[in-house]
Amino acid sequence: MSWRLDNRRKWILLGLAASALLLQGLLEQTRAPARQGDYELKLAAAEQASSAFAAIRAHRLRNDAQVDLINDPAGTGLIGPEFSQITNARGDLEAKLTSLNPNFAGLLVQYFRQAGLKPGDAVAVALSGSFPGINISLFAALESMKLRPVVVTSIGASMWGANDPEFTWLDMESLFYDQGIFHTRSSLASYGGGNDMGRGLSPAGRQLIRDAAARNGLAMLHADNIEDAIAKRMAFYEEAGRSRSYALYVNVGGGVASLGSSHNRLLLPHGLSFDIGAHNYPRKGNLIRFAEKGVPVVHILNIVDLARKNGLPVSPDLLPLPGEGQIFVREMYRLPLAIAILLVYCLACVMILAPELRRGLFDHLPAAWRRAGTTTALALVLGSCLAAPAAAQSTGWITVKPVDAPGSVCLDVSGREIDYHLVEAGEPAAATIRGPYRLKLITRYLFADEEASDDVKYSLSVSVDGIEVLRKTFTGKVHAEVSRCGDTGNAVSALRKAYIELPSGHHDVVVAMDSDGTGSMALRLFRETKRKTDPYVPFAPEQYEALVHVQFASGNQSTYYHFDAAQPLAFTVTGPTTLKVYSRLDFDHTMNGSQSYSLEVVCDGEPWRQFHFNAKKLSSAVIVERPDILPGTRKQLRIPVPNGTHHYEIRCVRPEACGIAAQIRIPKADIQR
Repeated sequence: MSWRLDNRRKWILLGLAASALLLQGLLEQTRAPARQGDYELKLAAAEQASSAFAAIRAHRLRNDAQVDLINDPAGTGLIGPEFSQITNARGDLEAKLTSLNPNFAGLLVQYFRQAGLKPGDAVAVALSGSFPGINISLFAALESMKLRPVVVTSIGASMWGANDPEFTWLDMESLFYDQGIFHTRSSLASYGGGNDMGRGLSPAGRQLIRDAAARNGLAMLHADNIEDAIAKRMAFYEEAGRSRSYALYVNVGGGVASLGSSHNRLLLPHGLSFDIGAHNYPRKGNLIRFAEKGVPVVHILNIVDLARKNGLPVSPDLLPLPGEGQIFVREMYRLPLAIAILLVYCLACVMILAPELRRGLFDHLPAAWRRAGTTTALALVLGSCLAAPAAAQSTGWITVKPVDAPGSVCLDVSGREIDYHLVEAGEPAAATIRGPYRLKLITRYLFADEEASDDVKYSLSVSVDGIEVLRKTFTGKVHAEVSRCGDTGNAVSALRKAYIELPSGHHDVVVAMDSDGTGSMALRLFRETKRKTDPYVPFAPEQYEALVHVQFASGNQSTYYHFDAAQPLAFTVTGPTTLKVYSRLDFDHTMNGSQSYSLEVVCDGEPWRQFHFNAKKLSSAVIVERPDILPGTRKQLRIPVPNGTHHYEIRCVRPEACGIAAQIRIPKADIQR
C-alpha cells in the first residue's frame, strides 16, 4: 500500500505533530522575564536620559515655546519645525518620533560593552542637530560608563530635528550643563548641510548657525571644500585626543563629513561594527578613516530599523519610561528544559520513523527527483524573467502652478486650447517647489497690437531663493498657427524652452521677463516626474594637488581634483569595474588655439597605458580657486580594472609643466565591491 494511503502512517505522523505542539506549549508556559546583561548600567543611563528629556520639556514650557502636539504627541519639545532657515535636509517624522526614547541610552551602553570599552577610554563622536533625542541618549550612555568623548557637532538639522534657530542642539547642551544633567559638551561645531559648509542654506541661515556657536562659546570649523572639512575634523580629533588612541568612533545622523558621501549610506552597516567591509567608497569620511585604523564604529542613522531590531517602540505617542524594552528585560525559555525536550523528541522521531522511512520513502526518490527537476527549471525560467532589465521608462513632466502670477491667458495652438500663466515686465510669477528636480520652462511672447508683425527680443530670468540662476534672451517670431483663444488679432511667438536644475529642499522660484517691446510673456512651468539616474557616481582620489571647482557660464559648478607633473593623481580601487576619468588641461589666459597633452596611467607601480589628447581653451568657464588659469575642453579616458584591489596613478607627462583638473567616476553598481 502506498505511503499516502497508509492510515497507520498517517496516525503516526499526526501523533508526532500533536506531541510537538504539546511540548512547545509546555515550553511557552515556562517562559519567564529575565534581566539582560548590564541591566543596572543600562537603566542608569536611561534614567539620566529621561531627566534630560524632562529638562527640555520644562524649559520649553517655561519660555512659552509652542509645542506642536500633533507632530509631537508626547509634548517633548524636541520636535522642531518642518522648515526653518537652518533646515538642511528632508527628515522623516516617524524616525524623529522613534528617536525620542530614553531607552536608546541602554542600547548604546550595550554597544559600548560589546566593544569592550572601559572607564576613561577616549571616544570620537560626530553629531548633528537632526536627532537630538539620540544625542541625549548618547551623552547619558557616555557619562554612565565614564568615558572621555571628543564631540564635533554640525549645527544644521533636517526637518523635525533641532532646527529651531533659537534653540539648536548647542543650546540644549548648554541647558544640560547649567542644570548639572550632563558634563559632556561639544568641542567644535560646523555648519552641516552640503559639503559640511552649509551648502543649500541661505546666507541668513549660515549666519544663524554662527550666532548659535557664538552664544554657546564654541569655535566654528571653516573649510574650503568637503575634503578639507574631513581632513580638518580628523586633525582636530587627533589633537584633542592628546595622543591617546580612540577606543570607539560614534556617528549620529547623516553628516557628510562623517560618512564621506551620500552613496556610503548604502554601504555602511548600522549599529556596532568591528569591520565595515572593504568597498569602493566614493569618498572616505571620518567614520571610514577611523574604521580603517581598526577602531570599532557605532553608526546610528536608520532609527526605525534599530528600534524594531531591539524591541523598542516605533513612533510612540507617549514618552517611554526608563527600563522598557527587550534590551532590559526579555522573556526567556528555561534552557535546560528546552534541551531535554528537544533530545527526547528527536529520539522518539528516530525510533518511530526509521522503519517507515526504510519501507516507504526510498521507493519514491526518483519521482521526487523528477518533480524537483521540473520545479528547478521553472524557477530558473522565472528567475531569468525577473532578472531581465526593465524597459527604460521615459521621463515625464508634471505641471507646476505658480502661487502668484499677474494673470492667465488661453492660447489656441493648432486648434488646441492651452492655459498659460501671464508674466509682465516688472510683474513676475512665483512658485514654491521642492527639489531635487529638473524644471522646464515653456515661454511664448505675446505681441502687443503695435508690434504684431515685428520680431521682438525678450529675456527670461529665473531666480531661486533670491539668487538669479538663469537668464536667456529669445527672439519672439510670430507663429502663424498660434493665437489667443477667440482673438486672432494679437500675434503670438513660437515656443521657447529653458531648463534649470533645482537642488534638494523647498525653494522659492521666481520667473521674470523684460523685452525691448511692449508685449508680455506666456509661461508654463513643469517639474520632471522621474530624475534620470546616472549609473556612475563620483569617486574621490587619495592623492592630488588641490580640490578645485569649475564654474560654467550656465551657473553650474563641478568639483575637480587638480594634479600636475610633480604630484600625480592616485587612488585605490577594487575590480572588476570600469572607471571613467574626465580631464581638463590648464590654459593661460593669453594662450590661443589648441594644446596637446599626454596622460600616463600606472597600475600597481607598472606603466599601463598612455593617452594623448588635443584640447581647446574653454573661455566660458573659470576655475574658482585659480583665476589665473582657464580650463580646457573635457576629455575622457576609461580604465578597465581587473579582479582584486589595485593602486593607480595618473601622471601628466606632456607638456613638461602641465596642470590637469580631473574627475573620476565609478559605476554605482560597483561601489560595493
